[in-house]
Amino acid sequence: MRLIVSQRSSFKIILSLLIILLFTFSLDVFSHQRSESYSKWSVEEDENDTLVNVAFTIRLSNLNKLESPLVGEWEDRISAYIISSFTTDSDCLQEGKHRVMTSRADDIFRVSWTLSCNQILEEIKTNVFFDRDPTHSHIARYIYDSNLSTEKLFTTQTKTWNLKDIYSSKESSVNSSFKEYVLLGIKHISTGYDHLAFLFGLLLLNQRLKRLVLAITGFTLGHSLTLSLAVLDLVRPVNSFIEALIGFSIALLGLEFLIRHSKSNSTYVKNISYLLFFLFLLYFIFSEGSNSLGLLGLFVFSFCYLMLVSKNLSSFFSLFIASIFGLIHGFGFGGFLFEVGFSEDNILKTLFGFNLGVEIGQLMAMSLFILIIFGISKLDIKNKEYINPLLATFLVTLGTYWFVYRVI
Repeated sequence: MRLIVSQRSSFKIILSLLIILLFTFSLDVFSHQRSESYSKWSVEEDENDTLVNVAFTIRLSNLNKLESPLVGEWEDRISAYIISSFTTDSDCLQEGKHRVMTSRADDIFRVSWTLSCNQILEEIKTNVFFDRDPTHSHIARYIYDSNLSTEKLFTTQTKTWNLKDIYSSKESSVNSSFKEYVLLGIKHISTGYDHLAFLFGLLLLNQRLKRLVLAITGFTLGHSLTLSLAVLDLVRPVNSFIEALIGFSIALLGLEFLIRHSKSNSTYVKNISYLLFFLFLLYFIFSEGSNSLGLLGLFVFSFCYLMLVSKNLSSFFSLFIASIFGLIHGFGFGGFLFEVGFSEDNILKTLFGFNLGVEIGQLMAMSLFILIIFGISKLDIKNKEYINPLLATFLVTLGTYWFVYRVI
């Protein structure tokens, strides 16, 4: 008996150390969150030369990670870096001074400038922020006239855009854009560690096929809706708070697993609710309170959600909850795509292509997770029953860190 108690104590110590290590790992993972930027190139021609108006946009939160710290005369320094990161095949000179717009409320940094070129552009090259973050993505939209526009995804592997084809064949440029957005959707999932963590949480909670299919269906319906609303600019969420909510949704999945497998789940729910309420009060007292109303709503939702979880409801509860969380993640998927300003005749293909890429990426990720879990189940591991709770604890730790970091 003493030997068994001793083994359990040792395992608890090892489990605690692993949780600390996982928390440390979460700090490192955050530093590798994806970053994206956007630019719009509008062409005006006259008798003498070609004017190209360029507007570059990036999330201020992303910029802070790429160029931290943003102190002193950082706006001019960053603007000069961004402008110098783009080159063209034509002899172009910058006309006048660049314009800068910074909005902390909208989480936006934008720099605009005008190029005077001796001929129409046939090639654009960029290395913008790829030297800071190899996973960075840049989406550019080129507008030649009201009937001719197309988009391009720049990555570390694709830094050059050949514009010759778009003048000769509009159809080929639209098809090219569609392929680019399918790839962007796949890349969005593969580099979006928060979305991957959420998908893993869905699998951890729904290990039966029926529940898993329902959960993924609900998540897909939810994020497809809000992705479309965000891209069409019908709804403009507070982006920094949405990113925080994505982290919180991951933590809630981990908590749901622990509550469902706890013998005293009502006590579990009460203690978690007290903790959440205490954290809300601390935020309200010591911060500016810009997200106080949202956090209050989040506290009420979390309390009701955890109480329902403790009742061990049917599998359709997973469909409903996954749909709710999908609405949140959809805004995260959409990002700043509406900033590019897609042409009306191309927007549906763009939306479908990006969403298709997201779904392909999700299926690939879920397939990999299922193979990993299946492989672990076949291994002869002592105390195997502790693996899933450990993974759920990791999700709680990771999601909590992302939430706190992003909401402050």
